[in-house]
Amino acid sequence: MKRSRFIKLTLMLGASTQLAGCGDSEEQSLIFNNIEDCTSFGVDVEACTAQYQQALENHVQEAPKYANQQLCESDFGFDQCEGSGSIWRPIMAGFLIAAVAEAVDEGLDYAKKKKRKQAYMGGTYFGGGRPLYRSRDDYFSFRNSKNDYISSVSNRGSVMVKKSATSYPVTTSRTTTSRGGFGRSASSRSSWGG
Repeated sequence: MKRSRFIKLTLMLGASTQLAGCGDSEEQSLIFNNIEDCTSFGVDVEACTAQYQQALENHVQEAPKYANQQLCESDFGFDQCEGSGSIWRPIMAGFLIAAVAEAVDEGLDYAKKKKRKQAYMGGTYFGGGRPLYRSRDDYFSFRNSKNDYISSVSNRGSVMVKKSATSYPVTTSRTTTSRGGFGRSASSRSSWGG
């Protein structure tokens, strides 16, 4: 009888630690306002420019879109939106570069990595520039296009970010016709279309 209780306890402890490990892990990422900010941290100017351009391309595709300027500014603040006519989106406030997985990249030598214009900092390669935004209701935080918290705007360079906030497919967001509440509580996050 003692042995069966010990086995049950061991199984229960093992299951609880496995479930605890199922959470969203963090990974090292780089966060910058612009290309100059990126190069000031020692990243090559070509890599900074390439990653910034990739973030701009992703911004055009995945940024929250609004039917008019007033709807956009209600979520992001006065003079924080760009567009014309029927499509308005927030301006890109910064960009994030996620760490490149070594398993995918381990076979590439330095010349190939440089050709891909990946950022190199602190012994790690980074790639996949993503846009960052600042909402009116949470102006001192960077958020991604899915409205996930990334980091405080005072952080620059290397930061730890939840993997789900950096590794998601680029999707084209739909135009929203009513206020979405970007930066507000989780219940209103999905309403801006995305």
